[in-house]
Amino acid sequence: MTEGPEGRAPGDALWGGRFAVPVHPAILEFTNSLPFDRRLVRHDLLASLAHARMLRETEILSTADSNLILSGLSEILREVENGELRVEGPDEDVHTWIERTLVERVGEAGKRLHTARSRNDQTAIALRLYVRERLEDVLSGVAGLQRVLTGQAASFRETFLPGYTHLQRGQPVSLAHHLLAHVASLAADAERLRAAHRLAGVSPLGAGALAGTSFPIDPQRSAALLGLDRTFANSMHVVGDRDYVLDAAYACAMLSVHLSRWADEIVLWSTREFGFIDLDDSVAQGSSIMPQKKNPEAAEILRGKSARAIGNVTSLLALMKGLPLTFNSDFQEDKERLFDSLDTADWSLAAAIAIARGVNYRTDAMEAALAGGMLTATELADYLVRGGVPFRTAHREVGEAVRLAEEGGVELWELDLETLRTCCPTVGDDMHEVLRPEAAVVAHDSPGGPAPGRVLDQLQTCDREVAALETWLDGRTEPPIRRAHLEERLLDAEVA
Repeated sequence: MTEGPEGRAPGDALWGGRFAVPVHPAILEFTNSLPFDRRLVRHDLLASLAHARMLRETEILSTADSNLILSGLSEILREVENGELRVEGPDEDVHTWIERTLVERVGEAGKRLHTARSRNDQTAIALRLYVRERLEDVLSGVAGLQRVLTGQAASFRETFLPGYTHLQRGQPVSLAHHLLAHVASLAADAERLRAAHRLAGVSPLGAGALAGTSFPIDPQRSAALLGLDRTFANSMHVVGDRDYVLDAAYACAMLSVHLSRWADEIVLWSTREFGFIDLDDSVAQGSSIMPQKKNPEAAEILRGKSARAIGNVTSLLALMKGLPLTFNSDFQEDKERLFDSLDTADWSLAAAIAIARGVNYRTDAMEAALAGGMLTATELADYLVRGGVPFRTAHREVGEAVRLAEEGGVELWELDLETLRTCCPTVGDDMHEVLRPEAAVVAHDSPGGPAPGRVLDQLQTCDREVAALETWLDGRTEPPIRRAHLEERLLDAEVA
């Protein structure tokens, strides 16, 4: 037989029987995915164990062959997890590596593993299992950051500072209320990540290349062995579907955008111009030329990571656009973008938690910033409305009062009543106390608002939501086929 590049015969490939001459070395290198899809090895081995177990139970494979296959796969998985076996060699992908390694160990029986299976459904199940596992890691990081921010918020229910719109001072709020706004964004991220996790939980085993199989398989059993409760409705769809990859990448991109917004505030608030926070030395870095500098570089890089996450989503959308049914080798390009999105989310959350713990809030600077922005102008307008003045009229009257206060170099609550009544004739003698920022925050007692009581409600809600997420994560269990592997019960007919 003609030998291929580096001594490989074309028949050594999983598909090599059809080919009479070697594949060109440049094509082999170009199509080789092992350098990046090797990280799917554990998930592919678990899926292979489930498939082999199903073949044994349906008597598609003999007991003798299936026992050799199950034992061989379990041994490979154990060595991979222990770091004793490296995924490397001349193979074109991780699936080929597994089959070659198995055949080397158990002989001819190993060649029967691929019965009633294609690399198309094999790739899909390994990737789905990987996505679900990694999303759980990301969700754990989300819960961790929420815990840090809610813990800080609990200490600052009555610490007040300006709330901003257009990066201009708008109305007074509490620091707790501000921090909980970021926690709410993370709660939305957790919902998206869990939705992506659920949507990835469909088992494609049994779909074959695209048209199922003529063997009497049991897809529900394969799914159950992997801890999945759903199987595919249409074999063509499931092998050509990568929506779950896009869902995961999009959820990670949204998370990165929210982390970017929070990181931008860390950068702004740590400037001398704001001075709302100081960063611990452990989460700041210096300048190579300016000895006095203390730069929020980690927060800046965290802000920049969102561009990377957004780019991955764009790349994946472009990849999928216009692909015909069903499987296409273009799908090889989805993994590096997906892996990068999940890796970036993990790293970003770890950095964000460290940064958040290294923030020292300068409440004196925050409270000083309550002056100079006429922050209670809206409160004055609302006061007039409660006295019967139409809001639009009240808005104009208060605007005139603001102009007078600015000309006099004082705050609204510092205007004498006589001057204030030239613009707002209906104000009462209690106006000065009503207009103080602390009083305005307490008065904003509407649901979700900054009043201390409402913030306490939000803190309790956040605590329940994070606790529920942590309970869900704690309740995630190993797939039954993995538990059987760990307990060496692969051949036991009572595997769940």
